Amino acid sequence: MLTSIPSLDDARAILDRAGIFTKLSEFDPRWVGSIPLEIQGPGADADICCTGGDLDQFEAALNTAFGALPGVRIIQNIHADEPSVIAKLTIEGLDIEIYGRARPVEAHESYVHWLAEDRLLKLAEPRLRDDIRATKLTGLKTEPAFAKCLGLGGDPYVEMLKLASPSDNALRTIIKAAGYRALPQ
Repeated sequence: MLTSIPSLDDARAILDRAGIFTKLSEFDPRWVGSIPLEIQGPGADADICCTGGDLDQFEAALNTAFGALPGVRIIQNIHADEPSVIAKLTIEGLDIEIYGRARPVEAHESYVHWLAEDRLLKLAEPRLRDDIRATKLTGLKTEPAFAKCLGLGGDPYVEMLKLASPSDNALRTIIKAAGYRALPQ
């Protein structure tokens, strides 16, 4: 695990050198999480979500691509009452978590959260990104950090799902209500 904060460029270079996206191309891999949003803290991992389709086939592909690496763990899991396969590995000091479900990536909660978070960060002044990063340093995960900074009530994971579909103007209203400047269209 990188104890320093992995930069977007460093993490991308590690993923590229390892051929992660090439090795997983048939499973529509998407890099989500804090690093591509540039709100990562120390020890952040690279999260890759995939369409597993046939999860046995996905697990076999993970074993073929990464099974020989030291310390790799590939497990079957139930997440939100749905079967998934997760690979946890470390390459060049970067922790990587690859997970797949049978449904398309666009329907994964983690991908939908990521889309909402990306839109919010693009629509708000840079101070929101700084505040999210600082809030995460207190120990909060990404979705709870967004919820805290934006003053969202309820379950942060559910609230972030809700923010994936509103218009940009609706998101700007939420941003302004939380005390941030929304960027113009």
